[in-house]
Amino acid sequence: MSNVRVDTKKNRIYITIGRIADEKEMAAIVKKIQMECALLKPGFTCLTDLRDYEIQDDVFEKYIKRAQEILVAAGMYKVVRVRRKMGTLAHFQFDNASYEVGYHADSVIDLDEAERLLDSEAAKRDGK
Repeated sequence: MSNVRVDTKKNRIYITIGRIADEKEMAAIVKKIQMECALLKPGFTCLTDLRDYEIQDDVFEKYIKRAQEILVAAGMYKVVRVRRKMGTLAHFQFDNASYEVGYHADSVIDLDEAERLLDSEAAKRDGK
């Protein structure tokens, strides 16, 4: 299951990526990210939930990189990825692409921790 939504009050995009069926589904996720970014102001934060993501064939990496390029171009300030506590290292597929795009994401294993980190960063950015 995948989902992309924004919280305009927090100026945050939430991206949940689970098992991906095919390239068509991945392309649709990228398009949804682009559409949702238009609802946010530059300086937004991003929480990416990869707990159910399974590593994909290399062909999917171009979509991951494209989504990250869209986020950066739209003005993303900070991203935190939520990964599984144990098991697959699928989040490395996202890490590799983000290094190419030019940013680093923190990695945590708990949604609440991700929210706290992003809220803290947003408060620092806003001088609160």
